[in-house]
Order: sequence, then structure tokens, then C-alpha cells
Amino acid sequence: MPGHLLVSISSIFSETRPQVADVISRLEDQGVAVTLLVAPHIGDWHLAKDDETRAWLETRRDEGHPLVLNGFDQAVQGRRAEFATLDSHEARLRLKGATRQMRKMGFDSPIFAPPRWRLSPGTLEVLPEFGFDVACSSTGLHDIGNRATVPGRNLSIGEGFGASKWWRTAVVKAAERGAAKGHLVRLSASGRNLNDAKTVKDFLTAVRAATEAGAVPSDYCAFSRQLLER
Repeated sequence: MPGHLLVSISSIFSETRPQVADVISRLEDQGVAVTLLVAPHIGDWHLAKDDETRAWLETRRDEGHPLVLNGFDQAVQGRRAEFATLDSHEARLRLKGATRQMRKMGFDSPIFAPPRWRLSPGTLEVLPEFGFDVACSSTGLHDIGNRATVPGRNLSIGEGFGASKWWRTAVVKAAERGAAKGHLVRLSASGRNLNDAKTVKDFLTAVRAATEAGAVPSDYCAFSRQLLER
């Protein structure tokens, strides 16, 4: 039975938007839809104040690329991922701010993907309060209502993970190996790293290796609907 391939890009803001757009176009040429991981704040950048990026995201969404909430402020804790260790109280406060701001801008999603895919038990506990159906972690996709998990380790370039040549080579091999076994293959990259031609080349190679090994491209929203219907 063939596995599925889910591809995503994070760290999308004014400075990274051009390189993200280029990679999306290249992936579309391969027949691969990209899920965009979006946060209302990244350091000093605010999506609400960036008309061009908001319009760009609206266009991408209308073209069929899902938008998934990727935290409240990706840079708030420096090297530590924002939702990696939060208890339920702190997670609730951040999620309340993030969902309120995103919905005010017309961006809503039933899926939550924390920065760097690191999801604390406290965060998972409170996600139903904000209407989320699915949570994504480093190890799989979690059906919140049924408390079921589809295993699938995320393979990331950047996003607090490696971006060196040896790491990118390992990601390509892991994507190909997982697809050949019929597993769920998840590939992601940080927009910050997509300004490097070699990184882009290897990311696209990983996607191509997975599809050529039999993985069927999907996106997080489409795949999550299948998960919820089981």
C-alpha cells in the first residue's frame, strides 16, 4: 500500500516570502501541494501589519495551499520551541492570542502545528477548546477527538534542525526509505533556509525521491480529513 507525502514550509514573513514563493512554484511543477505554516508574529514582524504578505497568503490559500497555525510568536523563546514545554495554562493563553488574531485576519485552520513540531502535553490538552481537530508533532498527526495518532516522523531542514549538507543528504535518504516502505513521509523546510540554492536543490530532491519511491502527494488538510473519517 503506498504511503503519503506531506510537504510544508514555515517561517513565512516579508523577508522570506520571495524564496518561499519560488519553491512553491517548483513543487507545483512536480504536482506537489505545499502546506504553509503561518504564525501571526515572528520576532518584530507582525502579519497584521504586513498587507503584502497577507494578500499573498490569501492568494496561496485560494489556489489550494492550506494554511496551518504555527504558533503565536515563533521567535519568542529563542532557541527553545514555543510550545515545547508549556503547561496547559500558558498554552491556553498563547493559543487564545494566536487564534483570535488569525481569525480576525480571515485565516482559520482546524490544524495546529507548533514551531519545530514540538508539542507539549499541556498544549495538546487545551487544543480542543479552540476548535482544533488535528495536532502535528515531530512524531505524527494526532486526531484530538478520538485520541488517535498516525505515526510519521517529520523530516525538517532548518526550523531548529540541521541544514548542513550531511543533514540534507540524510533527509533525502530517509524520505526515500520511508516512501519505499509505504510510510507517511513528512518533509518541511524553514523559509529562512530557502535562500540557499543548494538547500533548495536538496529539499526538492527529497520530495522527488519520496514520490518516485511511491509516496502519494497530499497536504495536511486533505490528509487530516481522511484521518478524521476513519
